[in-house]
Amino acid sequence: MARLIYFAFPRGSVQGGQKMIIRHVEALRGLGFDAYYGTGPHNVVPTWFEHNVVRFTDSNFRSDDVVVLPDDAHDSLRRIPSMGLKAVVFSQGIYLSAALSYEALETFPEGRLPPFIAVGQRLAATIRRAWPGTQVELAPCFADERIFRPGGAKRDAIAYAPRKRPIEANAIRAFLRRFHPRHAGLPWTVLENATELEMADGFRSSTLFLSLSRLESIGITPLEAMACGCVVAGFTGVGGQEFATTANGFWVPEDDCGAAADALAQAADLVATGGPALKWRLEAGYETARQWSYARFLTALEEVWMKLAPETRIQTGPLD
Repeated sequence: MARLIYFAFPRGSVQGGQKMIIRHVEALRGLGFDAYYGTGPHNVVPTWFEHNVVRFTDSNFRSDDVVVLPDDAHDSLRRIPSMGLKAVVFSQGIYLSAALSYEALETFPEGRLPPFIAVGQRLAATIRRAWPGTQVELAPCFADERIFRPGGAKRDAIAYAPRKRPIEANAIRAFLRRFHPRHAGLPWTVLENATELEMADGFRSSTLFLSLSRLESIGITPLEAMACGCVVAGFTGVGGQEFATTANGFWVPEDDCGAAADALAQAADLVATGGPALKWRLEAGYETARQWSYARFLTALEEVWMKLAPETRIQTGPLD
C-alpha cells in the first residue's frame, strides 16, 4: 500500500519550515493518510514545539511510495529521477530554493518535473514563472489558532525575534531611543530561539511586535503576533506583502531601520492613546490572522492530496 513520506533534514534549531513539514504529516495522519516524517540517522528532530509524528528512518522504499522533498534539498532532488519514485516538492522558500536548488531541478528530463506544493500565492506564482507548465498546488501556511490566541494580562512592551536581522534589531532599538525618547523606557521581550509556547506567551504578554521578517515566502511570525493581540510594525520580508495592509500593521520598506523605528513609535503612540483607533487596528490584525488559520490550511491540504495521491489515504478518520 502506498505511503506518503515527507522528508526533512532538521538540525534541531528553530526553523519555521521544519515545523510546517511536521504539521503537514500530523494533519495528514489525522485525515487518514498513511503519512510519515522521514529523516536521516544524523538529523535532530525539533524539540522546540510539541508534535506527534510517526518517523520513517530507513531506506526501504516501496515502488508506490510518494516522496515529498523540501525545495532546498538539492542533493536529494538530484537523486530522485534515478530512484523511480513518485515525488512532490514542498516549497516554502522563494529565495533559498532559487539559490540552492534550481540547478538540481534543471537536471530533470523535459516535462518530468514533479508537482509542487506551495505555502502562498506569491510563491506559487514564482514557481509557475520559473517552471512553466509545472503543476503547483496551494496548501497555505498558518498562524495556529490552537496556540496563538489572545489571553492573559498585557504590559506595554515590544516583543521581537532578532534571529534573521540581528544588526537591524540593534539599530532600530538605538534609533527608537534617540529619535523617540518618549518610548525609550519601553521594555523589550526578546524571543530568540524561543519554543513555540514561549513565543505565544511573549506575544500574549506584549502590546507591540517588531517584525524583522527577511526574505520570506510568507513569514508567519507577524501573523502569530496579530493573532495574540499585538500591534505590529516593521518589515514584511517581501513575502509578507501577501497579507500586510495599512490596516493591520505599520509596515516599512525593507532594510530601512530608521523608518522601522518611526513606525514602531507610531504603534507605541497608538497603544498609549488606546480607544477606538487601537481597537480597530487590533481587529484588523485578528481578521488577518483568521484568514491564515489552521482550519483553512487543513481543508486545503486534504484537497491537495486527494488530487495528488488519493491512494495514500487508507481511511477517513485519524490513524493514531
